[in-house]
Amino acid sequence: MTLSSDSSVTRWSRTSTRVTLVTVLVLALGLVVIMSSSSDAVAGERVKFVNATGETLWVGAGESGDGSRRITGLPVLRPGESKTLVIPDDGQPGHWRGRFFARQRCSGEPGSTFKCVVGDCGPFPDRCERGAEPVSLAEFNFDQNNSAAPWYNVSYVDALSVTITIEAPGGPPNPVAGSCVRWDCSGGQLLAACPEAHAVRDPGRGDRVNCVNPNRDAESAYTAALRPFGPRAYLWSTHDRVQGNETVFACPGCADFVVTFRNGGASAQPPAQRPVADEPESRGDGAFALRGYVDKCVDVPGGISADGAQLQLWRCNGTPAQRFSRGPNGSLVALDKCMDVAWAARDNGTKVQLANCNGGPAQVWVVEREMVRNPHSGKCLDVRDWNRGDGAPLQIWECAPGQANQTWRPVGR
Repeated sequence: MTLSSDSSVTRWSRTSTRVTLVTVLVLALGLVVIMSSSSDAVAGERVKFVNATGETLWVGAGESGDGSRRITGLPVLRPGESKTLVIPDDGQPGHWRGRFFARQRCSGEPGSTFKCVVGDCGPFPDRCERGAEPVSLAEFNFDQNNSAAPWYNVSYVDALSVTITIEAPGGPPNPVAGSCVRWDCSGGQLLAACPEAHAVRDPGRGDRVNCVNPNRDAESAYTAALRPFGPRAYLWSTHDRVQGNETVFACPGCADFVVTFRNGGASAQPPAQRPVADEPESRGDGAFALRGYVDKCVDVPGGISADGAQLQLWRCNGTPAQRFSRGPNGSLVALDKCMDVAWAARDNGTKVQLANCNGGPAQVWVVEREMVRNPHSGKCLDVRDWNRGDGAPLQIWECAPGQANQTWRPVGR
């Protein structure tokens, strides 16, 4: 959803007339509405921005084209830092509707060459002179004349850069807007799940920093990759019409909100992992299959022991091409060769291949928490682009515990 569009502003106004002034949780026209006992919207709402990423962020803002005033004096947040902004809604037209976002990897001379890799919106660090490039959004409707306001939501409709959550600490115990229900998404897992075709990489560093939605008005491969996490956020423009969705929230009379920008891109650190005993039971020769995504197995293409052959996903069949065993120095061996990270690289998307066993760090694998991790890179065995088909290539990617395309079970055969 984009708040600058007349249709979205009208929809929020139309929906707000249907709510009552007692604490309720309703699903009406696909909107999750959390109401407080207060009926009066307040002036001068405050939004606290928290940087929970590993890199400096420049807060950006965009106002709706309905008289909402442009916000200046936007903060810069170092990692772990937080700052509060007062919303200018105490004059005409008596409301502020707009969006906030994180600008990333900015550099240059303010007013001249200042530019950001993600969320660029003009040459000034403390304000936006134009609309931002596609990016994750925290959207608000602070309307003095609407007893149901403020309304708020997280939107990944245009793109997914950092993960955003919105909380109203002074209101009722609302669900956290933007949070993920089924799988954790606080450590860069959403960006890691982005289909490669829609991923945007930092031209200087080569890592993923954004994922742009190819069709903001319909479901797509983009939405299919993000929906399994169950984010309380918009993934496409009419997501609020889906029965049972959690997209828009309200907290009437609330004055304080917390917007937290969480990890994305190379700054995201893999979530803490605790080794567990996940080694397979031995059956005779000790060989095992790695069964995982869509109940298929890690497989050597064609069963040919060729140096450099990229491992793939294939329906489990019990052939030698799917039989692994533990080799020296923590290696995984199939067809007398070792599972290997190509070129001993550490980058997301590096292929996982079969190679001559050499005892190097690219061939060390730890099986833990239903993931297969290469400690040298800190990344996990991953099915590229969530491809379900036989022959889907395997790669390394930032570890995301519980993420289906990184989940593997050693199964004795």
